[in-house]
Amino acid sequence: MKIVPDIAISEIMQSLRRIFKAIHNYSSEVSDKFGITGPQLWALDTISKEEGLPLGELGKKMYLRPNTITGLVDRLEKRGYVARDRDQKDRRVIKLLLTLKGKRLIKRAPNPIQGKMIYGLRSLNKAELRLIYDSIQKLVEIMEAKNLKATFFFDQE
Repeated sequence: MKIVPDIAISEIMQSLRRIFKAIHNYSSEVSDKFGITGPQLWALDTISKEEGLPLGELGKKMYLRPNTITGLVDRLEKRGYVARDRDQKDRRVIKLLLTLKGKRLIKRAPNPIQGKMIYGLRSLNKAELRLIYDSIQKLVEIMEAKNLKATFFFDQE
């Protein structure tokens, strides 16, 4: 298939705008309706699926660094959505539990969009995943964004 560069560039830009718009719309809806951020909802949803999930495991499931996940959980705990519980056998392990307030919110809230993206990426075969990975890495290079701190989409966390 022959690619016309100007048409391909135009389609790439439109596709990126659609992705950013979908994430922005979702984040705005969650914030307006539930008073929390999209990433906070994603964390609550992840914890709800595995009550007593260790803090480190939550970070792995959300593909986040330890300091980022700690800050996010701090905010959720402060707002009364989660509680930390130290493991009795290994006091270094902190397990996360939804509070009643957190359980009520998660029942009413939509599915997290980040989870949708990760689920979709996980469903790809290795060749498809590699193609997207290489393409995204090339875009990061083009945008000279390799050393930028990566935060959540449309979030200040």
